[in-house]
Amino acid sequence: MDAFSEQKNVVIGQSDENELVTNKGMSCTQGCRSYKFRVDDNTEVRFIDTPGIGDTKGLYADEKNFENILKYISQFDHLNGICILLKSNSTRLTIMFRFCIQELLSHLHKDARNNIVFCFTNCRGTFYGPGDTLPALNEQLSKTDVEIKTDQDTLYCFDNEAFKFLAAFKQRITFEANSKKIYAESWKKAANESDRLIQYFKSCSPHNIKDTISLNNARQIVMDLSKPLAEVCQNLQINIALAEEKREEMKQFDSIIADLNDKLHIPQIDLRPIQLNYPRTVCTSASCVKVLTVGETRMKQIDYVTHCHKRCYLQGVEFNVINNKALLGCIAMRGTQNCQVCGCSWNNHMHITYENEQVSVDKIDENIKLLINERQNDQTIKEQYINDLEKRIKQLKDEKKIVNNIMMIFALFLRQNAIAPFNDAYIDYLDHFINEEKIKKSSNPNAYNNDVLNELETSRKEYVEKMETIKESLEDDKASLTSISPELINDLENHLYHLTISGQTLQMMKDETKRGYINAINHHEMLRDSTSRFSIMRQMFHHAANVFN
Repeated sequence: MDAFSEQKNVVIGQSDENELVTNKGMSCTQGCRSYKFRVDDNTEVRFIDTPGIGDTKGLYADEKNFENILKYISQFDHLNGICILLKSNSTRLTIMFRFCIQELLSHLHKDARNNIVFCFTNCRGTFYGPGDTLPALNEQLSKTDVEIKTDQDTLYCFDNEAFKFLAAFKQRITFEANSKKIYAESWKKAANESDRLIQYFKSCSPHNIKDTISLNNARQIVMDLSKPLAEVCQNLQINIALAEEKREEMKQFDSIIADLNDKLHIPQIDLRPIQLNYPRTVCTSASCVKVLTVGETRMKQIDYVTHCHKRCYLQGVEFNVINNKALLGCIAMRGTQNCQVCGCSWNNHMHITYENEQVSVDKIDENIKLLINERQNDQTIKEQYINDLEKRIKQLKDEKKIVNNIMMIFALFLRQNAIAPFNDAYIDYLDHFINEEKIKKSSNPNAYNNDVLNELETSRKEYVEKMETIKESLEDDKASLTSISPELINDLENHLYHLTISGQTLQMMKDETKRGYINAINHHEMLRDSTSRFSIMRQMFHHAANVFN
């Protein structure tokens, strides 16, 4: 508004595909762009403007933005500083505030923590200080055990009203007589803070960008594999139970070889990921699923038959996990706490992009086949078959141990290297599959094999205990913990795909997880046919000193 309270629009530059300056309510910066200029004869500064976190287009956009930021900065060798912009005087730790801080810090390598500063905007109303945002920020950093300083060196306060004044002044908008003095003071304070910021970054040891890039490549591997590894862990335990049942059956078997022929195979249940054409919201409550028998076995599988939203392109929701608050926004909830389709609570629902079909497979035992062809006696064949089952059980248990140990190494890597560790989804998935087993048991308790549920609960308990030990060791800075490199994470991923029993299945499930994520991003991505133009405002800054002096 001008001095006469008449509202006028002042536009600097033009909207292009990267800066949507005229789209109210939308995140302005769409991609990374760098600006390079000289501060003095000895200092050249490159500022990289990036999209913010908490994009108005949702979680998918945030993930895409992080991907683009990492790709953009990978062309440089180092960063001298990382500025986190916050509005001053935010009194509450909102969900978005917590998410943005946590998500950003989980993408940054620990070595970058000494290069991070916090820049507070809109500060004239808080006497050019951070206001109530600082206590909220300190609380969040404390909750996540993040070691980032919040002191005179890392806190910078600005207000952009002087810039707005200059923009309006250049378009001949009139102001009250005392306004110029107020804006001049704001400009000088911002200029002094900018100088102080640059001097601080010059004193910092540069952060090697390759460390953060490597961290995020490994982080993506861990995120993509969390659910598949939990699914494989469950399936390995099911196959262990099957083989143990068969072993006990054969120990009690006293008939002749002719009666034995149709039983001399190795029982196995395979997982086959089935593509869904669209993301789907399903209910996981016991009353909304079917429990199916797998082939000729006593094993059960859960069929999510209640499709509460068949084509659900809800933004900001994680795939294949229950108790995700973003599902409150699904159309099936219609703004309530309960699903309007099935009547169950929102926290029993899950957003899925693929389903696993459990298929019973009778694997031919080649050793037994050979003995039969050689007309060996019944006792020899029986002993060999039991021996082969013992080997199979050991192989399954060894592979399950490998899966659990590798997941432990993944979690340790992120705790060692990220400033703030991301949410450990592996536990969430184990909880989900434990709940599935409880549903199977309740459908027919007498026919259920308790070993599957008991071993899953044991796996969860052992994982939690080991993670607590790791956390304590990291806090004590014990040298006994081996440092894990991004190269090792890549090697372990490759090792998983070559596991004898589960390797191929893991590869397929990881591919399906990735495919569902990419399809969701593509659905929300906006295509624009426009010519990129950007108006440089350097001339305005050249005139700034003249206006305020």
